[in-house]
Formats: sequence, C-alpha cells, structure tokens
Amino acid sequence: MRGQLAIQHVHIHWDKATRGMPGSGIRNALPREVPFDPPRASDRGWLQRIEYRARDGFAPVTSYGELGEIEDWRVPLATRMEGDDHLWLRFNVANRAPHRPHLDGWIVRLPFGQRVTLRCNSKSDGDHDRWYFEDVVHVGWADTATLDLPVFREIDERALLY
Repeated sequence: MRGQLAIQHVHIHWDKATRGMPGSGIRNALPREVPFDPPRASDRGWLQRIEYRARDGFAPVTSYGELGEIEDWRVPLATRMEGDDHLWLRFNVANRAPHRPHLDGWIVRLPFGQRVTLRCNSKSDGDHDRWYFEDVVHVGWADTATLDLPVFREIDERALLY
C-alpha cells in the first residue's frame, strides 16, 4: 500500500447512572476530534485512541500505536487496496445493540489524499448495569499520517439508545 494511514478513534463510555444530567452535559461537550500528532515517523501510519470514561470523570486517556506494530484487533478498521489510488474500508467498531448491518461490509472507497469519518453508538447489558458507547473514527490516507485532509465522506450510524 502506498502512503500512510492516520486513524483517530475517539471512544466514549458511560453507564445508566451518568446518562442524564450532569453526565450528559459533560459528555456532549467532549471533543470528537483532537489534534493528531504522532510521536515519530512511521512506514504505515498511526492509530491514536482517545478514551473518555464516566467512571474516570470523562478524563481523556490518549495512546498511540504504530500500524504494523500493534495487534490487529486494536485497529478499528480493515483495508483493501483497489488499484493505486483507492482504499476500501470496513469498520470494526464493536457495535453491540442495535445492530447496524451497514457496517458489516466494505462501505467506503476512500481516494488517496482524503479522509472519512464514522460516527456510531451502541449499548450493552452487563451483569449489573447497562453500558453505552459512542465511537468516532477518523481515517486519513496520504503520503504522511495526517488528518489535515479534505473530507471525502461522513458516515453517521448513530441510533436512538434510550
């Protein structure tokens, strides 16, 4: 594959107790995109993950992983080349309920030098509580790992959870 991928995965996690105010006010004010500044150059690109958890007061926890060095299951998408200038994307964001069949296959044909954004949410019933999740995944494909690219497509697969 030519070029590099820049992947930013923003993951927000909360429970039923923080579903209403003041938790929802804090959660809705959280940034869904932050500056993308990987620690060094890479041959394939970078994954930046930002987690906000209600149990931690929605304090951001940021980590970087170099593509090709981190485990594949941590990367929230799969890629497939089409020629030299298009990359097919399939998102691997863990959607529990409701199921979104649109996310099961190769859904984006990303041209070189552009970016795409996916927004989705889900819920899961645990042993003692219901958990809610919101995921925003930004993907850029260019000569260097950057998200400062023209937006090719925005996909919003958020569903009503309450």
